[in-house]
Amino acid sequence: MPFTRILTVAASFAKDPDTVFAEAIDFDAMVEATEGLATYKGLPSGSFEQGETYETYVTVWGWMHNPHYRIHVERLDPAERLMLSREQGRAIQQWDHTLTVEPAPEGCIWTDRIIINSGLLTPYMVRVARHLYTYRHRNRDALEITAWITKP
Repeated sequence: MPFTRILTVAASFAKDPDTVFAEAIDFDAMVEATEGLATYKGLPSGSFEQGETYETYVTVWGWMHNPHYRIHVERLDPAERLMLSREQGRAIQQWDHTLTVEPAPEGCIWTDRIIINSGLLTPYMVRVARHLYTYRHRNRDALEITAWITKP
């Protein structure tokens, strides 16, 4: 796995962790948070569900197209405020996303940890992902956002 990178994005919110997690797993909230940057065609309304696979047509910046992008929700645990999805499509061979929301003194911390492998495109795709996730958190009124990229 010489091309694999790990993106971690942590965002703090002045909100209840259960409320933030409910928003994190809601399709409409995700689409709204990326408005102006990305579009998702074909996603249902409601929330992600464990064991389900969703297919969408993702477009980033109006020109980066990813038809038949698949999101498989391997684990979703509202009590633990954790979701693990395995995603792939077009240039994305691996996009393993672990989403957690943990209580913090001023509200909560939402952490996205994404293992990304896009072959030779990995350096570019991991930066696109960093921009996408920080953009979403800004639109959700995060108090603070930090993001870093590491090798496994």
